Amino acid sequence: MEDEINLLDYWNVLWRRKKMLIALCITAVVMALVIGKLSSRFYKSDTVVIATGSDAGGLGAALSALPLAGAFAGAAGIQGPADKVMVILKSRTTAEAVIQRFNLMRVFYEDQWDPLKGAWKKPDKPPLMEDTVKLLTNGVAKFTKSKEGAITISVEWKDPKLAADMANFYVTALTSFLNEKAINVTIQVVDRAVPAERRSRPKIKLNMALAGVTSLFAGVFLAFFLEYLEKSRAAQPKD
Repeated sequence: MEDEINLLDYWNVLWRRKKMLIALCITAVVMALVIGKLSSRFYKSDTVVIATGSDAGGLGAALSALPLAGAFAGAAGIQGPADKVMVILKSRTTAEAVIQRFNLMRVFYEDQWDPLKGAWKKPDKPPLMEDTVKLLTNGVAKFTKSKEGAITISVEWKDPKLAADMANFYVTALTSFLNEKAINVTIQVVDRAVPAERRSRPKIKLNMALAGVTSLFAGVFLAFFLEYLEKSRAAQPKD
């Protein structure tokens, strides 16, 4: 009986604050919708490849020439061809090849580029290659290896065609590196990237649902907090 009374008290508190709860929920959902509509749309394209063959000696020597890749390779414990290919894909050398091929410094930092003058708006502070490499490898491009050994090259960007072109060019850059270093690893393309027709983010419906649920929990907490304040003030002795 006591539990039922407590639950009823809780319900009464929420019912008295129902207008606030509804207002918070509607506001959060509408804000999520507006932000989603105003946010840039991103599209993701995937290229799937498999690597066969092995040449540990040749690859080890080749990887030593890659910036930061040698240390990564030793720490990662490279085993099969797919693991070796993953090291090359994540290397700075491959990233710079992709950046130069598509002039990504202008693409990523288009707000800093003056197309009329054909120069950076702040010539003394142009974007750095190091920052461009980090943006490409840590946010735009991702590489995953399945248990079966298939490697997925995923590129997500505002332009669906550019995203697909970058994903496919990663295979070209990878093949060129393997041929240049005479590494006995063969790359076979299972699926080439094609321009995505649906955006990958923002996921407006999901964001609206999360905003509604989060605002509801926040509203419940706020309702009980306001109830506590009112009772505390009512319990204070009046002069």
